[in-house]
Amino acid sequence: MEIFKWSNPDLYFLIVISILNAIMMCFLSYKFLQIIQLSDYKLNQYGTWLKDTKAKWVSRIAMLCFLSFCFVYVTNVLFNNFQDNKILGYIGLVFYFALVIVFIKKMYQIPQKKPLKLTKRMFRLYLIEFLLYLALDFGLLVVCLEYTNNFRVSIVTLIPITIPIMVPLACVIAYPIEKLINACYKKACANRLKKRPDLIRIGITGSYGKTSTKMYLTKFLETKFKVCATPSSYNTPMGITKVVRTELKPDDQILIAEMGAKQKGDIKELCDLVKPDAGIITAVGEQHMDTFKTLDNVLNTKFELAESLKEDAFCVFNCASENTKKLYDRCTLKNKIAVCSNDGFVFAKDIVATENGLEFKLCYNKKEYQTNTSILGEHNIQNILCAVALALKFGVTIEEILKVIPTLEAVEHRLQLKKLEDNILIIDDSFNSNIQGTAVALKTLNLFDGKRKIVVTPGLVELGKRENVENYELGKRIAKVADLVIIVNKNQCDSIKKGLLDAGFKPENIFLQDTLFEVTDLFKTLLKSGDVVLLENDLPDNYK
Repeated sequence: MEIFKWSNPDLYFLIVISILNAIMMCFLSYKFLQIIQLSDYKLNQYGTWLKDTKAKWVSRIAMLCFLSFCFVYVTNVLFNNFQDNKILGYIGLVFYFALVIVFIKKMYQIPQKKPLKLTKRMFRLYLIEFLLYLALDFGLLVVCLEYTNNFRVSIVTLIPITIPIMVPLACVIAYPIEKLINACYKKACANRLKKRPDLIRIGITGSYGKTSTKMYLTKFLETKFKVCATPSSYNTPMGITKVVRTELKPDDQILIAEMGAKQKGDIKELCDLVKPDAGIITAVGEQHMDTFKTLDNVLNTKFELAESLKEDAFCVFNCASENTKKLYDRCTLKNKIAVCSNDGFVFAKDIVATENGLEFKLCYNKKEYQTNTSILGEHNIQNILCAVALALKFGVTIEEILKVIPTLEAVEHRLQLKKLEDNILIIDDSFNSNIQGTAVALKTLNLFDGKRKIVVTPGLVELGKRENVENYELGKRIAKVADLVIIVNKNQCDSIKKGLLDAGFKPENIFLQDTLFEVTDLFKTLLKSGDVVLLENDLPDNYK
C-alpha cells in the first residue's frame, strides 16, 4: 500500500496520532485500572464493580466520545467543500485531545482513599494496554484511508469507549506473564524456606480475628524468640512470598503467616507454600459468601490448615465460635487445643467490658490470674486466648504472658479508639466487617453511657443473596444503640434504612452520603463535643 512508504507524510501523521491517542487512553483508563488493582486483578470483581456502579464511568466516557465525534462530524459537514484540507482534521483532533485532557484532569482531582499504585505489575499492564491501543489506533486509521481525513479522525474519537473492555483484555494477555513471574517468586520463597529446616512456621486462619490473633501471638513469642510475622493483611500467596523473600532474617526463629481465603483450596495453596508446623483457627462464619457460596465451603477451606499439619502438631481452635467448634470435633490431631470463654486449655471468666477496655481472669492450669487490656471488644478475649494457648505450648511462661497482655494494642481499623479535639471519640472498626463483628462493635459503642452515639457504615457486603436481609437486620440493631446514623452506600441504604425505620428510628436522624469525603464535610456541622462515632466497615469510596 502507498501509505506504508516512508516517503509518504501521511504515514508519519498516522503514527504520531496513534502514539498520542494510545498514551491518552492509558491516562484515561486510570479509574478502571485502579479497580482492577483493588480487586487483586480478579476480573469477576471488576465486573461486579461495573454492575454495582451501573456503568457510571462507562457512561461518562461514552459522553466524551459522543461530544468529540459530533464536533468532528459537524466540522466535516460545515466545511464540506474543503474536506480534503487536512487542517480541518487537525482542528477536530485538537478539540478531541483537549477534551480528553480536561476529562483526565477532572478524574485525577477526585479524592481517593487508595490511589492507583504504580507497581511493577501495573507498569507491565500499562505497557500492554499502550501496545493494544497503538495497534487499534493505527489499524483503524489505515482501514479508513479511503475516507476523508476528518472522518478518520472522528473514528479515533470513538476509541475511548473500548477502555472498559481493553483493561480486562490487557489483564488476560498479561496473565501468563504474571503467572510465570509469580511462579519464579514462589520457587524462590520455597527454596529459602527449604534452607531453613530449623524455622518454626505457624499458620493462622479463620473468617475473623486472624490479624489480631497474629499480632498478639507475635508479642507473646517475642519474649523468647526472634519472630517474623506477615504484616497487616499480607495473607495471600504473593503477600507471604514477598515477606519470606524480603523480610525474613537469617536469625529469625519463628515465621507467623496469616492465611486468607475467598474460595476452596486457597488455604491448602498457602499451606503447601509455608508448610506450617502449628496452626490457629479463629472464629469461622459467613464471610466472602459471594465466592464461597455455602458455609460448608467456608468450613472445609479453613479446615485445610488442620489437614496440612503433622499428626503431632499443635492446632488451636477458638471453640467460642460454634462453627470452629465443629472443626475441632472433626479434627483428629493428637495435640488439638480447644479455647473458649468458660472451658478448655485456657479460658477467661469474670469478663468486664468498659469504654476503657477489658478486664478478665485468665484461667490456666487450675489457677486464675487477674489481667486487663485497653483493647475494646469482648471477642478479642478469644483472640488473646488463642495466642496465649499456642505461646504456652512453645514455652512462654504464664508470668511472661501476663506482663505482655496489658501492653497489647488494638490492631489498626479493628475497634481502634481514637481521640479527637473537643472530646470527640472515634471507634475505628472500618476493616471489612461481618455479621458477628458488627454486633460486637455496636455492643462496644453502647458502653459509652451519657454520650451521643453516631454510626457511620456502608453496611455489610460479600454476603451473596443474604446481603439485603442482613443489612435490614443491621439497621434494626443499630436503631437500639445509635442516636444518629450515616449510611454511605447507595446499594445498601434502602435495606439499612428500612430496618432503622421499622425499629422506630427517627427519619430525620438518618443521613445518606455518597463518599467518605462527604461524610467528613458533614462532620464539620454535625459533630458536637463528647460525641462517640463508630466507623463500621470499610467505606466504599474506592469504588466510586
